[in-house]
Amino acid sequence: MIKRLKTCLFILVCMFLTTGCWDEKEINDRAIILGWGFDQNEDGDYIGSAQIVVPGEVGERSSGQGKGYIVETATGKSLLDVTQNLQRKLSRKVFLSHQKVIVIGERLARNGISNILDVYSRQPELPIRTNVFVLKNGDALDFLEVPYRMEDMPSTAAMKMFQSTSGPESTTFKDFLEGASSEGISPTLPIFEIISSKKEGNQEKEKDTETFRLGGRAIFNQDLELVGFLSYREAVDRLWIINKLNTHNLTTNLLGEEGNVGILGMNFKSKIEPIIQNDQVEFHITLSGKGVVRENNTALDLKQLKNFQRIERAFNKNLQDHMISTITKVQKEYKTDILGFGQSVHKKYPRKWKMWKKDWSKKFSDADITVKVDIHIERTGITGSPLHLKESEIQK
Repeated sequence: MIKRLKTCLFILVCMFLTTGCWDEKEINDRAIILGWGFDQNEDGDYIGSAQIVVPGEVGERSSGQGKGYIVETATGKSLLDVTQNLQRKLSRKVFLSHQKVIVIGERLARNGISNILDVYSRQPELPIRTNVFVLKNGDALDFLEVPYRMEDMPSTAAMKMFQSTSGPESTTFKDFLEGASSEGISPTLPIFEIISSKKEGNQEKEKDTETFRLGGRAIFNQDLELVGFLSYREAVDRLWIINKLNTHNLTTNLLGEEGNVGILGMNFKSKIEPIIQNDQVEFHITLSGKGVVRENNTALDLKQLKNFQRIERAFNKNLQDHMISTITKVQKEYKTDILGFGQSVHKKYPRKWKMWKKDWSKKFSDADITVKVDIHIERTGITGSPLHLKESEIQK
């Protein structure tokens, strides 16, 4: 009996101590921001653009009842100032914890983004794992106002598009901050581009509309200023060099042959070997991988060993030429080490790195670099030549 009374007393005390949800905020009292855009005007002020969920209209776009979001903007001297001024235009409390993407306009990126980073490392409600992008040739506001037909929210579309094509690499604010504070490598961000597409009009005539697509990478120097861009293919080269490329489709032409051959590349590996002689550094890069033939638009019978070896040589030569072109662009045009060459020097020659790190851009741009590519094609599929060719057309 005494034990039962103690149990009842304990439950009663817990009921009195339970505070309940006295401070709970209803979802209808919050302005949920999924996409943030940051720009800078000619006066140097920041422009913030927020893609805000309209809860009652999400999922109703197909019925024509709404597009599921609104875009509001505000201007300020800092991001805190922007957020405060945005709040003055909204009837609901700004809620930032559900951000999916942050888009930075090209003008702001070229002027430098160091001043917009600190706030994300200090405020707990700001998700530091939000994916960050640069909009090439435009303002972030333009991006947030472009609808995307496959998703209710364009911010969600941007995130899914990146996740489905980027492989193992992610570019959150956390990743960017780590890259910016690392020695021997400069940070990059993925880019989006606004492009025109065709859409059927009411009178069955095509008209231009806008959409967006994932591009390559935006290159930032150590002052966190945008200095240039890599194309999508060049960005793939970068992933291979920094050992973050898992699988990728590759296509090459063969000298003297019509058509091309495509492979699914996998197991990509990279080795960067720095060598210092007479206070000069050179790099020997060895790139390897495996491949499986997925497409053969030539007349070659790939079951024949000589033809099989021929396409391997063609892939290795063309990949090597393209890799050298990408490295030369980064090294000579942008003079910014986004490939981790400085990290390899730091690891192998730590004392030398202490002397060179302040002037690494100059050392990097003057370095001699050699590249060797070794792709081993393992399988050609169930057939050696295209099945639609006549026997007389097949080159054995």
